[in-house]
Amino acid sequence: MSRILFAFLLATTFGASAQQTWSDPYVPPHIKRSPDYVETSGPALKAQVERKLRDQFESADLAKSGTLTQAQARAAGLVYIADNFQAIDKRGAGVVRFEDVKTFLGL
Repeated sequence: MSRILFAFLLATTFGASAQQTWSDPYVPPHIKRSPDYVETSGPALKAQVERKLRDQFESADLAKSGTLTQAQARAAGLVYIADNFQAIDKRGAGVVRFEDVKTFLGL
């Protein structure tokens, strides 16, 4: 459960300088009170978190190889991946795929 919570937090805080959209899992209270706000939950929330994590992963994958090294993850600010790299890289390949990250996070 803590890994899923961390994945949610990671997905919502990466790129904090970007404008936050209304469909974000974390929405400021003043927007939540808006009549146009629709809260995401259940499978839709999980899909939203996975999409954000995938976007971050793909942005860090400059070579578009579908994999990240520990250095690439760290350089992209994906500290959780970098700090847990050996545990995520169960194949011992020296690179992780997005599916490896999802498995590690329990998504």
